[in-house]
Amino acid sequence: MISINGLRAGWMILNELLGELSKMDVFIPDLTYADLRNSKMVIEYLSSYEEEIREADPQDDQLREETEIKIQDLRDVLMTWIEKEKGVDVRKTWDERFMRAINEDGEVELPEQPTPISDIPREKDVGFFRIRLPEDIPVEIVSEIAEDCEVLVSLDGDRHLQVSGKKDCVRAAMKRLGKVFYGESKMEK
Repeated sequence: MISINGLRAGWMILNELLGELSKMDVFIPDLTYADLRNSKMVIEYLSSYEEEIREADPQDDQLREETEIKIQDLRDVLMTWIEKEKGVDVRKTWDERFMRAINEDGEVELPEQPTPISDIPREKDVGFFRIRLPEDIPVEIVSEIAEDCEVLVSLDGDRHLQVSGKKDCVRAAMKRLGKVFYGESKMEK
């Protein structure tokens, strides 16, 4: 089982690899970008909980396992593309970097920790996450989803969206927001 930090580090390697493939003008389907963004959103959601809260909820373990599978699937696809473009040796180099990252072996540069969500209580029954709202998503859609899912939302001046409420409601809102922001995941497992 890969830790949340390992997933984040592996995601960063895949994101960097995707950037390299883009520079080589490799065709990358929109669904691959969507899967990568959705995975990042789930990783940030899972890492926002305190350890003792995360351990108490088996649904978070299931979500983390699903994300681990998604990250591995993305890895397989991207490694195939880089091998096709640059050969087996380049693929092996990227694969080794990915494996070191997910196993937290050696120094992996992690992004700055997100700004803490200070207005949301960190109680066992309360779930929350924070993401940056894409510019092309109208706030009205977010408000409608929040109302349907019975969660609270707040938006700061930099379009950072904070969602909080009952854990099940927050999960439902996260899934719906992910579909609106990035579309459905079509990657085969």
